[in-house]
Amino acid sequence: MPVRIKRPELKPREKSFCVSTLVCMVVSFLFTVELFTMLNRIVDTGSKVMTCGVFAGYLLFFAMCIVCLCKGAMAYKYEDSMSALGKSLIYTVLAVICLINLRFALSILFSAFGADEITEKIIGTDQKSFVQAQYTPWMAMLAGLLLADVIGIFSTLKLVKNQKR
Repeated sequence: MPVRIKRPELKPREKSFCVSTLVCMVVSFLFTVELFTMLNRIVDTGSKVMTCGVFAGYLLFFAMCIVCLCKGAMAYKYEDSMSALGKSLIYTVLAVICLINLRFALSILFSAFGADEITEKIIGTDQKSFVQAQYTPWMAMLAGLLLADVIGIFSTLKLVKNQKR
């Protein structure tokens, strides 16, 4: 009779990390949809509700990147999970991208609430050059959102594959 090799089960911290990346994937997807549907309307109408919604999505995605970064580092530290380390490094880059985009997010928020003096301090006097300078950071943000979705899909597959039968 052939020897049957058992697959190792996911350790608790690695499983928790996979679940948090799954949550980050959902937040990332919703934030992407929010950006594509609301950002043009915010610029046209200056709606406070939509601006708060986009800013809340931004903050939630940033917070989830920090959570995933920490959980991935803990999974590597205590359970020696190399995949968690790699994903944690990616979430570190995503958190840095979020910090780079904080200036633009704050300028939209303050502009919607009529704090023009603060917005002018953030943007400067030349709005056109500010918007052009934001092209690369926001493209990096969109690429990061897509990357978070891909990581979440792989984590979902890992959870399903290692599920107890």
